[in-house]
Amino acid sequence: MTAVALNKRPSAPRFPFRLGALSAALLLGAAAFGCGRPINVKTLPTLPPASYAAKASLDGIAVEAHAITDEDFLYDIFDANLIAAGVLPVRVMLTNSGVDTLDCKSARFEIETQSRRFKAADPRKAFKRLISYYGISVYSKSGYNESLEAFASYALDVGTPLAAAQARQGLVFFLVPGEAARQPGLTLVIGKLNSKQPDGRAGVALKLN
Repeated sequence: MTAVALNKRPSAPRFPFRLGALSAALLLGAAAFGCGRPINVKTLPTLPPASYAAKASLDGIAVEAHAITDEDFLYDIFDANLIAAGVLPVRVMLTNSGVDTLDCKSARFEIETQSRRFKAADPRKAFKRLISYYGISVYSKSGYNESLEAFASYALDVGTPLAAAQARQGLVFFLVPGEAARQPGLTLVIGKLNSKQPDGRAGVALKLN
């Protein structure tokens, strides 16, 4: 139909230009509203009160942990199935029961499965794993940063000193294959909870399931 109209009216060559401009505007609109953020992570606070099954203590530091493997729950919070993507989030609470401020910036977190050990990954790496798993390639730079910021806001803050009698909780992310994350026998191993502890000193181990 368009080709016939173009043959009948000399002024019609402007029409494809208008159509192209309209299409470009629609695409830009879609990018801004539909594809701006690669993942629609819910903003804090959205995590319900935790029921920690694994607990341990060392040098006046109480540690509680819980592996989050409910895939429907994770999808509801992060708009993604973290377990299927190979990202295992472990919810951790630290309580400083001592009298001195706790410097935990050197804390090391690892997950032991039945056959392997995985070190904690920073939120940026965990987020990139989600983007790669879902093959997301269309988003705006600002939208990407917004999603990353929302995702990282769930992470446990170990960079800020923890005052005496204070507690802090958050998620620690591990890049663990989905089949390993779903298996029983997960153990969280934490070393150097206090930066003043000497290297090589045994940390704490918590059985998560």
